[in-house]
Amino acid sequence: MRMRGVTATAAVLVFLAAGSACAQEDVKAPEKEVTIKGPLLSTFHFKGPEAEAHKPSILVMYAFDGPPEVKATLQEVLDKYYPKEGGLDAEHALELEKQFDARLKYYVDAKDFSSKQVDYAEWLASATGTFQEKDGKKWLVNAKITPQNNRPDFQYPPDCMLRPNKPFVMPNEDPIVLKIDDKLTLKCVPIPPGTFIMGTPFYQKPRYQDECPHKVTLTKLYYISEIPITQEMWEAVMGADKNVSDNRGPQLPVEFAPFPDIREFCKILLERNGRAVRLPTAAEMEYAARLGTSNPEFPEKNRDRWVLIGPPLVWKAQAAPVKTKPPNAWGLYDVFTEAKVAVSDWKAYNTPNEEVDPQGVRLEESIIIKSVLKPKKPVANMIMRRGLPAIHKAVLGGGMKSRPGSHDRYTEDGCDGSNGDQWVGIFRIVVEAGPATPGPRP
Repeated sequence: MRMRGVTATAAVLVFLAAGSACAQEDVKAPEKEVTIKGPLLSTFHFKGPEAEAHKPSILVMYAFDGPPEVKATLQEVLDKYYPKEGGLDAEHALELEKQFDARLKYYVDAKDFSSKQVDYAEWLASATGTFQEKDGKKWLVNAKITPQNNRPDFQYPPDCMLRPNKPFVMPNEDPIVLKIDDKLTLKCVPIPPGTFIMGTPFYQKPRYQDECPHKVTLTKLYYISEIPITQEMWEAVMGADKNVSDNRGPQLPVEFAPFPDIREFCKILLERNGRAVRLPTAAEMEYAARLGTSNPEFPEKNRDRWVLIGPPLVWKAQAAPVKTKPPNAWGLYDVFTEAKVAVSDWKAYNTPNEEVDPQGVRLEESIIIKSVLKPKKPVANMIMRRGLPAIHKAVLGGGMKSRPGSHDRYTEDGCDGSNGDQWVGIFRIVVEAGPATPGPRP
């Protein structure tokens, strides 16, 4: 049989050959698996469009190790955008974050790992999967996640990010010395105004979901006590019966002071000194601890200045007195401690928006957390919210993990919010520049 001059056998051979060619075009070569390593978090940590675009949350990794091209990209970013000496100011910190987002940020599709596991706290991990680019974003699909929190097999953080902070400016003003009583005084050191990135960059571990980085400008000089308020000072103003500290000693910071008593303490100092005295805001405390810089704040940077102030009793450790170690460049002692520092802000997540002299959210917008502890003594004049003692932020603290951007909580009744005997609260005061303004601020 013939088909237009071609034998049937030949026609069949031509058809099979054509089919084989089409099959070869349809079958792609297997995509190669790659492994990247770095901080792993979920989009729940992000605010604004990023979080809205990924509901429910998905995984994100910032690559600090991986194939040669990843390592080369990381080195190029650090060489170009991280200063060779000194630290990051706000604009350079924002540019560095932008470069990490554009060049080292990977979205991760992992079948056997839920994003909820890193909704709260960031992990170090490795992710092995297939690389893809979708909608201008880097993806690792069908990925396997291996946690590396305890002993990572890659260098993190880079050495350049562990250089000590150095302030961009030193204050010109003299300290203010407050009268506590006829015998005791308290030095408050000047903190110059400036702009910084408050919070924790997304590429930094440790970080928690309430630490969104954002630009903050403090426009006014202020003075902050060089040490946390000691029990000796507290009792001289408030009386010994108001001291509910667990660790006892005149040169130890007063612990668990209820907010109504802290406000009364500030009011009495105002009356004795003719200057406005109050708690610092979260921004003021973080800025002072950072020495005005916007560097990523890894705990390893601060371990030589960490001091065992405010250890929980469960540790049965010997609490350290104030001024155990030298002050920082602006004259503050005991910045990195076990205890958390009370601030005036109500408890809330950091905003992603730029702020000027932020005071924190309004009370009705604050986070409600039920305390598991009851006050050691009844506390009058507490501010309540929905039948519970209202909750302020507490910052810094956390022992060997202490860093400026970390948050916790400090309830109006002086209890810890929900951490039981794992937590101790202390406080410092701020003196405002210029004449006193009447009335204490919550």
